[in-house]
Amino acid sequence: MSKLLKRKGILAFVVAISLPASVLWAQEPAEPETPNNAPPAVAPSAPLAKEADKLHVILLVFGHKGGISAACLKDCKAIKAVLESAFADNDEEKADPQRLVFHDLSMKNPDTGKVYTSAETLEAIKNLEIGPNDNVLVFQSGHGEIRDSNNPELSHLLQMDGCSLTRAQIQQPILAMKPRALLFLTDCCSAIVHKRPSKKSVSDQVGLTTPNRATIRNLMMRPVGMVSITAAEDGKLAVATFNGPNPAKAGSAFTVALLRLWYSETVYNNWWEFFPVLRSETGAASRNAHLARAFRINDGVLPTDPMIVMPRLVLPAW
Repeated sequence: MSKLLKRKGILAFVVAISLPASVLWAQEPAEPETPNNAPPAVAPSAPLAKEADKLHVILLVFGHKGGISAACLKDCKAIKAVLESAFADNDEEKADPQRLVFHDLSMKNPDTGKVYTSAETLEAIKNLEIGPNDNVLVFQSGHGEIRDSNNPELSHLLQMDGCSLTRAQIQQPILAMKPRALLFLTDCCSAIVHKRPSKKSVSDQVGLTTPNRATIRNLMMRPVGMVSITAAEDGKLAVATFNGPNPAKAGSAFTVALLRLWYSETVYNNWWEFFPVLRSETGAASRNAHLARAFRINDGVLPTDPMIVMPRLVLPAW
């Protein structure tokens, strides 16, 4: 049996068959009998809409201090441009640009003329007006390091121009507002480093002319819960260069890979479907220097195949 357990598919099968069926397949309970004089049942709360009402986008960057900053700033600009395109009107359907709200902390603070400090960044986040059916995307491009290997997600320290904050410090005030979903994507290293490798970027290669609106809306507007992904596995450096097509003209491998897939003709319906491809594409864009790493994927999508129920209950560290 020990040899069999080394194989991922067999492990899932063994775990699955060792559990009672009630754990693997949720069955609708029979309606309890109600006496004639019982009070009427309380009406269930209204189900969530198919899409979020708004997408709030928080942009964080190490983009004004030389070194990798030019590539990081390109990443933020590319993310912003692609989202604006996906939410703009086109000939096929009328979109709602007002549903896309940017909180661009990658630029200098207009009140001070300087980059955002830790206090100013957290204050800007705490002052967001987020509705219960709004989604929040946090995108950071810059330096990063994991401070505690036993708690890599919450100790992941993100360095911006004027401050360094952990994922925990950024996501806790957002989660306290109880948004429909929080999507946290970081293009940074996951090791204690001071500098990324310096290489010349390949020439830009333009792919499809417009981003895949269906994929972007599915990943940005439909999730319910939290998705937290970074550019590299624990202990790895993320590169501020790229290989292959770069249709959105980003600067770093992870963001190039992310947006390359957003320009793909393939429509991705959720993050469980999208992440394995993003992981592989990050490897291709970084010349196998690193792969995307998911801290958690809880986007409200329930598994449909009982063979993969258990791995999804405890998210594997991809």
